[in-house]
This record gives sequence, C-alpha cells and structure tokens, in this order.
Amino acid sequence: MKITGKIVRGVGESAGFMAIPWVNKQIREKLGFHPYGGTLNLSVEDPEIQKSLKAHGGDRLRSEAAGFCDALIFRGTIEGKYDCGIVLPLVSNYNECLIEILAPVHLKDSLGLKDGDEV
Repeated sequence: MKITGKIVRGVGESAGFMAIPWVNKQIREKLGFHPYGGTLNLSVEDPEIQKSLKAHGGDRLRSEAAGFCDALIFRGTIEGKYDCGIVLPLVSNYNECLIEILAPVHLKDSLGLKDGDEV
C-alpha cells in the first residue's frame, strides 16, 4: 500500500511515549530499529486508509501499563530512503485521517521536510 499525506504538527505526546522502555523495546523487536523520539504526522484525506490497515492487521504493540492502549505497527519505507513504521493506536476517538510514522532518524530534518509538505 502506498500512502500519501501532508505533514502536520502533532500534539507532542509521541516523544514521551517512545521513551517508555517497554514501548521502545517492542518497537525495536517488531521494526528492527531504535525509534527516534517522536513521530512524523501525516494528514490523509481518506479515512478508509486506517480502516484498511486495521483490516490487514499488523504487529501488535501490547500495553504493559495501565492507562495505555495497544497499537498496531506496520513496516514500511518513506521516500524510498528510510525504513519506517506506522503506529496506529487502538482507541475509539483516534483521528481517522492521521497517520503517525516512526523512523530511526528525525524525518523532517533527514528529508528536508516541513509542515504542509506532501510525502
């Protein structure tokens, strides 16, 4: 599946989430890299993309602490240059048009991107 969207600013919670040891460990095991402390957020026009990802299934990030949800993780590449993963939190109120991308590098800096750019 190829996903295209515009880069949007997130709410700033992913860096703290990525720093949790059990989260970081599971991401390394499932994606094969140590994630940079944050995600690249893409706004997509079609909410069916998330539904399709959920239907396809992915590796499951299992919550190991109260107050956290499980998530699905999918392997990918971005711009043909970096291994990456999509993390899709399994919560009912999650924005259907948001795709969060993890990578071993800061993607905006590494790819010369800014908010509003299409990826």
